[in-house]
Amino acid sequence: MFRKVLIALHLIGAALSIALLVSTYSANSIITAKAKDVAVEKSRGYSDPVAEKLRETLDRPVIGKLIRGGVRQRLEAELHSYEASAEDWLRRLAAGGINRAREFDFPEVQQPLARKALDALKGKVSEVKTRLDLSYQALLADLRLFAWTNIAAFLLAAVLSGFARTGRSRALMSAWSLMMLGIMVISVALYAGQNWFWNFLHNDYLGWQYPAVVGAFVFLEIVSLVIDFVTSHTAPTEPA
Repeated sequence: MFRKVLIALHLIGAALSIALLVSTYSANSIITAKAKDVAVEKSRGYSDPVAEKLRETLDRPVIGKLIRGGVRQRLEAELHSYEASAEDWLRRLAAGGINRAREFDFPEVQQPLARKALDALKGKVSEVKTRLDLSYQALLADLRLFAWTNIAAFLLAAVLSGFARTGRSRALMSAWSLMMLGIMVISVALYAGQNWFWNFLHNDYLGWQYPAVVGAFVFLEIVSLVIDFVTSHTAPTEPA
C-alpha cells in the first residue's frame, strides 16, 4: 500500500511537470505571459538609453533641424508613446517582429548627417528587439529544461518506488517524494505567482545546474537503494 502511494505521488509530480512544460508552448498561458513581462522589464535597461538618445538627437541644433516633416513627426510619436508606457511600447516591438523595427527605416532621408543619425537609431532599435527576443526565449528554454528534469526525476522515482520493500528504502523514497513535490509546488508558485524573485528575474538562469543537482541526488538515491537491496537479500554468515 505504501509503495502504491509513493508511486501515485511521483506520477502526480510528473503530471504537474508535464503541465508546466505544455504551458511554455501555449501563447495564452500564465507562464508565457509572465515570461514576456520579465523579458520586457529586463529590456528596459537597453531601451531607455535608446529613447534618451532619440530625444537628444531631435533636440540637437544641427541634426535636429535636418530631421523634419513626416519623419520627425513619426519619431516624436514613437518617443511620446515610449514615454507614456515603455512596457507597452516594448510589447508592441516584441509582437511586431522584424517589420516593427523596420518602421525606423527612413529611406526618404538623404542628408548625410541625418542619415547617419537615423541609421544608428535603427540599429539600436533592432538591438533592443533582438535582446528582447533572446531574453524571452532564454527564459522559456530554462523553464522547459526545468520541466523535463522534473519529469525524468519523478518517473524514475516512481520506478524506484517499486523496489522500496524495506523500512529503510521506504524512508528514503518518502524523503525523495517530499523533496520533489516540495520543489515543484514552490517552483510553480514562483513562476506563476505575482512575486517573481526567482533567479530568472536577474538574468541568472539555472541552466544545467538544476539537472546536475537533481542528477547527483538521483545517483545517491539509487546507490542507497542498491546497498539497501543487497544488504536485505544477503543471508547472514553463520559463525564458525
